[in-house]
Amino acid sequence: MAEPVKVVILGGGFAGISTAMELARRRNRSPRTEVHLINNENYFVFQPLLPEVLSCSIEPSHILSPIRQMSRDIVFHYGTVTDVNVATQRLTLVATDIKRPRTLPYDHFIWALGLAVDLSRIPGMAQHSFPVKTLGDAFHLRNHILRRLEEADQETDAAIQKSALTFVTVGGGFSGVEIAAAINDLIASALKFYPRVRASGYQVVLIHAGERILNELDASLSEFAFQKLRARHIQILLKSLVMEATPNGIVLADGTSLPTGTIVCTVGNAPYPLISESGLPHAQGRIKVDEYLRVPGVDNVWALGDAALVPDSRRGGFCPPTAQYAMRQGIHCARNLLRHLRKDPLQAFQFKGVGQLAMVGRRCGVARILGWNIEGFLAWFLWRSIYLMKIPGLRSKLRVGLDWALDALFPRDISMIEVQRTTQLARAHYSEGEIVFRQGEAGDRFFIIESGEVEILREEPGQRMRRLGTRSAGSSFGELALLKQIPRTATIRCLTPVNVVAFSRLDFLTISSSYQPIRSLMEQEATALFENDARLSANHGDSLSH
Repeated sequence: MAEPVKVVILGGGFAGISTAMELARRRNRSPRTEVHLINNENYFVFQPLLPEVLSCSIEPSHILSPIRQMSRDIVFHYGTVTDVNVATQRLTLVATDIKRPRTLPYDHFIWALGLAVDLSRIPGMAQHSFPVKTLGDAFHLRNHILRRLEEADQETDAAIQKSALTFVTVGGGFSGVEIAAAINDLIASALKFYPRVRASGYQVVLIHAGERILNELDASLSEFAFQKLRARHIQILLKSLVMEATPNGIVLADGTSLPTGTIVCTVGNAPYPLISESGLPHAQGRIKVDEYLRVPGVDNVWALGDAALVPDSRRGGFCPPTAQYAMRQGIHCARNLLRHLRKDPLQAFQFKGVGQLAMVGRRCGVARILGWNIEGFLAWFLWRSIYLMKIPGLRSKLRVGLDWALDALFPRDISMIEVQRTTQLARAHYSEGEIVFRQGEAGDRFFIIESGEVEILREEPGQRMRRLGTRSAGSSFGELALLKQIPRTATIRCLTPVNVVAFSRLDFLTISSSYQPIRSLMEQEATALFENDARLSANHGDSLSH
């Protein structure tokens, strides 16, 4: 008996899973195939329901399907591909032990890996915003929102409370609209348990660079969604560009600053560097394929899904990067690969799309299905019904259906499930003129400047604020309060946009106590600051005690 054809699929999203399942279903037919699937998570996540996880309508694990349980005829590899060698027909794969890469040969290779998240185009966005691309993203954002409610319910400073209760979503496409609506639903359903938050109020803001939200839909549906969101007290800022994100808020192109403690970014997709490194033909960061989903010039390499430029024979241009297209491309790619092995003529991919749906809040949605525009409760009901049918596996269907039934009968579970992690260093971005910390505050972090410049300011009762000095790239600040265990003795203000690396108090004290040269250096800098301050005080006739 002839050896089966080894097909390796990279990516466990809609495109990859659909391809693998179709090949596995036909694996015992002629020609026989051996299906390998590579993914950096051992489960398939039903991404359209991430907003439902965020709003506490669905338990997080209920939208997961373990890949190994979806089909026993699929050989699963947990890991990340670091190299694609088309000439030798081999992939380099690493798992958690990155010191021991291994190679995986193939007869046919299918690229079904989607797009990566790149928030670096807007200064500070990568450091201070929440993407909602994975289940972990939705889970941590949900915890963050609940944490903000807990903090705001005990906060006595009105300005700090207002910032904590302002939730900003950037991007007015399907993801942005549904995430903003989910955040609003979560807070609205939880308000009864937070009396001080209910009294002070909260604000959900949706920022979009275009002239209207949900631009992919008809103007009438877009306007309906706009009015429904507004009716639910979601503020929508159209034709607004975000220029900068900081720990304290965002800055728009017109110079407007919006204080907020929560920034959610649903824009910023980018290709994986592996696309260009592989040598496969690409444009706009996506792999070029023909109408058969095959990479031109390479008979045994295929690409589909978000990272592929699939020609749209019906409408012209290229197919949109949506789940319904990815699923059908996966099935079509599997069948075309088998046709190729049988030396049968390949068939061009053709699909005009069934429709589009978006949820704009509890029991309200918009949809365009088979040319019909639907809005309100019916669209919301269709949204849930269609996605319930699309969830793979009877177990997941039953769990999600039960979650929705319980959601209609009981209050949502607003437990803040903290998964404790070891404290690590973090990066932060501050804009020009922004305060990093103020004199008199408790010292909680130590900072190293990566780029930019800050000034050190001292204020005494009845006197003007004085500059003690400046710090630029490569220098540090914030060590004095940590070493002396005293409040901040000065205010740090940014002279330019600044990027810093921040150590927590615990990490700083651990390092400084364990490595004496670092502690000595920090103490020398603290002493120099004291001496410089004393000289300035003498010149001004001040008498300061430290």
